[in-house]
Amino acid sequence: MKLAVYVSDNVPETLIGDPGRFRQIITNLVGNSIKFTCRGHIFVSVHLVEEVQSQSSVRDKVLWHSLNSVKGISQKSYNTLSGYPVVDRSKSWEKFKKFSGNSYNHKNDATGPVEVLVTVEDTGIGIPLDAQGRIFTPFMQADSSTSRTYGGTGIGLSISKCLVDLMHGEIGFVSEPNCGSTFSFMLPFTKRGAHSLNVTLHDCDPLVSEFQGLRALVVDYRVIRAEVTGYHLSRLGIYVDIALNFNSVSTFLSQSEQKSQQSGYTMFLIHKDVWEAEGPSEFNCLLRESQKMNNNEILVNSPKIFLVVTSIDPNERIKLKSDGFVDNVLVTPLRLSVLVTFFQEALGHGKKKLGSKKNPSNLGSLLKEKRILVVDDNIVNRRVAEGALKKYGAIITCVDSGKAAIEMLRPPHNFDACFMDLQMPGMDGFEATKRIRAIEGEFNEGVLSNETSAGMFGNVGGWRTPILAMTADVIQASNERCLKCGMDDYVSKPFEEEQLYSAVAQFFESG
Repeated sequence: MKLAVYVSDNVPETLIGDPGRFRQIITNLVGNSIKFTCRGHIFVSVHLVEEVQSQSSVRDKVLWHSLNSVKGISQKSYNTLSGYPVVDRSKSWEKFKKFSGNSYNHKNDATGPVEVLVTVEDTGIGIPLDAQGRIFTPFMQADSSTSRTYGGTGIGLSISKCLVDLMHGEIGFVSEPNCGSTFSFMLPFTKRGAHSLNVTLHDCDPLVSEFQGLRALVVDYRVIRAEVTGYHLSRLGIYVDIALNFNSVSTFLSQSEQKSQQSGYTMFLIHKDVWEAEGPSEFNCLLRESQKMNNNEILVNSPKIFLVVTSIDPNERIKLKSDGFVDNVLVTPLRLSVLVTFFQEALGHGKKKLGSKKNPSNLGSLLKEKRILVVDDNIVNRRVAEGALKKYGAIITCVDSGKAAIEMLRPPHNFDACFMDLQMPGMDGFEATKRIRAIEGEFNEGVLSNETSAGMFGNVGGWRTPILAMTADVIQASNERCLKCGMDDYVSKPFEEEQLYSAVAQFFESG
């Protein structure tokens, strides 16, 4: 099953509203889709209402393809994220009052109101027609067999509707049995600043500066899937072209050779569907032909090749890299933190570049018998992190709040490191880390002034527990806030071996 997220460039980077309620609505809807979808995809997209209202002149390519994806390419293939058919998403919002023509249009207003539309599309079991009228009723599911088969109480959608109502928004859905469901909700927010997402990131974020101006060619049979991949690259300042097959790649390469060498492609992201159907040898031939067209000059910085997959066996990943076919394998859903790590490694620059001694396969020697505290308010996230770290021999303790983490990390303790979630209710990871560092500072001062006996706890005059932020959003973690509050580094959720190794190798020696 594929999972993807897309946010239109027209959506401002920062909006004023209630983040807790907004996050809970999305969590409920996505959780519901995951529960009832066993094949195909779940696709979360975010646009401005005004983009959707002007369907006749849609400029956003992902939105355009999404609105037209109900039309099949063939009887067996659809222009959707997974190729499975989907319901007509426009029907999920057609009854919204805000779509009656009284919408806001404040494109040039830096602080005016803005209405955001979030859509969660799945290819799950769908909702029976006779049950659709009561879907937002508390403790109601389609029928008793649904509860027995999939579990749950049937309260998630009811809570979502209540939260949307409290925020003065609207929610709707469209569903067909054995095809899937699409839920959409609209919420009003207030802008803070005039810049849209990509402008702000391109101008201010250091990661974007690192990749700014690079060019990538995404090769994928499915246009909408390729556009979503390109969206993640664009957030890093990378210019993206899309080819639907290797034949199209040849055209793009020819056009590139007609320009200056500096305008050539830095990287290729090829989906596994194309790779398996057309073969790596065919692609290598294209690259060789491109070099011949360039007067047989072998480029010093040859383009990097990344294979994009939904899942892959670790041994297959190793073989692909060792055989020299690809520089690395990207597993969807794509995360900026993972892209940054892989791109920096392949391009040979950046703080996270992996040296020759840094081999992710040695994670076990780094983490074996290391005592690690995992801090996350979400029980699922805690279990996933615990399982991933235990796999490498670490001894894990979990707590569910920043306050609990402070008590656990109050010197003296026996933890070697802490993995801290950033977004937690009550006290977030930033504040918890600040307080932990303050407590450590007081303890160290006590040791130096002989108020605390250093002999009781060993050589702890410089007590400082490594704290790594856990986040699904690299943009949130990449700014200076992590370092300012005292964190040492960050890792993406879920963990990727290369990035995890790069982070923990700073603190632990291989056994």
